[in-house]
Amino acid sequence: MNGKVLRADAWVSGKKQRKCGSVGTVIAVSCLADGRIRNNGDNGRRTGAPMRQFTKYYVQFANDVIMGFESHHLDRIEQVA
Repeated sequence: MNGKVLRADAWVSGKKQRKCGSVGTVIAVSCLADGRIRNNGDNGRRTGAPMRQFTKYYVQFANDVIMGFESHHLDRIEQVA
């Protein structure tokens, strides 16, 4: 799947910020130990708050650089055949 970097907030590195508007290939996604990308909201404190608010996707760009971006910073790009 291809992803386009939509935004990089001020708190992310300048290197990530410069990738805004760039398109790359998603090569990996972070997950919990059991393989799920989201948990059930039980973070051990019984608050119902999820341990993972966003999923991190690892994107490889044309220059072979691989960077991790949280899901709300990416947009899916449909591949054109």
